[in-house]
Amino acid sequence: MALSELKQKTVISRKSQVTEMNAASSKLTPRKRVLTGLGVSLTLPLMESLMPRHAVGGSKTETPQRLAVVSVPFGMVVDRFHPTAAGAEYGIPETLLPLKKLRGDFTVFSNLDHDVRGGHAANHTLLSGVKSTERAGYPDGNITVDQRAAEIVGHRTRYPSLVFWNDGMSFTRTGVRVPAIAKPSDAFRLMFVDDSEEQKQFNRSSLSSSGSILDTVLEDARSLNKELGKSDQRKLEEYFSSIRETEKKLQISESWIDKPKPQVSDPAAQKISTGSLDTKIGSTNVEIWLDLMFLALQMDSTRVVSMAVKNGNWGLDGVTDSYHTLSHHGQREEPLKQLAILEEHLMTQLARFVGRLKETTQHDGQTLLSTTQVLFGSGLGSGSRHSNTNLPLILAGGGWKHGQHIDAERKQPLCNLYLSMLQQMGAEQDYFNRSLSTLTGLV
Repeated sequence: MALSELKQKTVISRKSQVTEMNAASSKLTPRKRVLTGLGVSLTLPLMESLMPRHAVGGSKTETPQRLAVVSVPFGMVVDRFHPTAAGAEYGIPETLLPLKKLRGDFTVFSNLDHDVRGGHAANHTLLSGVKSTERAGYPDGNITVDQRAAEIVGHRTRYPSLVFWNDGMSFTRTGVRVPAIAKPSDAFRLMFVDDSEEQKQFNRSSLSSSGSILDTVLEDARSLNKELGKSDQRKLEEYFSSIRETEKKLQISESWIDKPKPQVSDPAAQKISTGSLDTKIGSTNVEIWLDLMFLALQMDSTRVVSMAVKNGNWGLDGVTDSYHTLSHHGQREEPLKQLAILEEHLMTQLARFVGRLKETTQHDGQTLLSTTQVLFGSGLGSGSRHSNTNLPLILAGGGWKHGQHIDAERKQPLCNLYLSMLQQMGAEQDYFNRSLSTLTGLV
């Protein structure tokens, strides 16, 4: 994909994200009324169903709150990942040894999942707990925790959120899959290379067109007042307010067009922009994407960034088969040996990423890690058994008291953890998808 095409898609995606942010307090029902204008449609929920369950939320503090998500597609070797003892005195399992020096900065979880089934077909539920085919049964659909976080803090940065490498893990509240930026060079240019004047003009025209569409839809919607009672008229006015908020956010997006992007002077980082590192096979693949995640957060290009690891053979010494093939090890010695190398590599790179966040001091004296929640996980517990239970999960940073292993004993849903994380980011809400409460044990 040409960079110009990527930028155009990013503008369209950003408009979609901005629009999604305004639906946060509305519960949509299967019955809808559609308003049309300029060849587009905007769905208007029935008046009696416009009952917000929670506020959109805002920041509790001026200190920026961030979220970084790293997901892998094939689970982890269970007995090498999960500690045997709960609490602070747990012994570090073999796979987690690269994180040993950061023991006080992360929490590892066991027996925590979404109670879903489907193997690979349910992997996409990792960040939501809701299958895309079942989203209609939930007030917020199958919105993922990263996209909910983007609704909270995304208006403060150039990009509400960024998704890297592989897509299919991040979804908006209307069920739209957020596309991933697949090439490191495209991600670098998007964040750190200023647009040409031609591209800036395209962005202005695109945002202006969106504003015109909203104007037309509003005019069409006002005609409904004649058909509604006073109560529904009041609710319709609330809906108008939501559209006006969208207009304001479009204006915020437009304000970024002429603002220079941050510049990165590190020669190693600049090399990414050349495209020479855009390779499917390479032992530095994971490292490069995590470096881009770090830069995105450090430069405040976004405060919500996700990276889904893609299948492949990365050219690691001692590894001859693909990640997917090795995940179907069947307890055979050679595949397990190669998979151990691959999983150690993943944890080594995760430790490097978390370590860089810890070493970076912000203007207020806090480390970048102290205000960034780093979530690592997979929608599969065991790739060999295709199970979606007992997921491999790590949470680092973000101001939590870490240094422990929390065994949820399958008595709490994973969405309890996500609710805790969102509240930590300033969300004023008491549920997230399948949650029952916040997660017990995380303080």
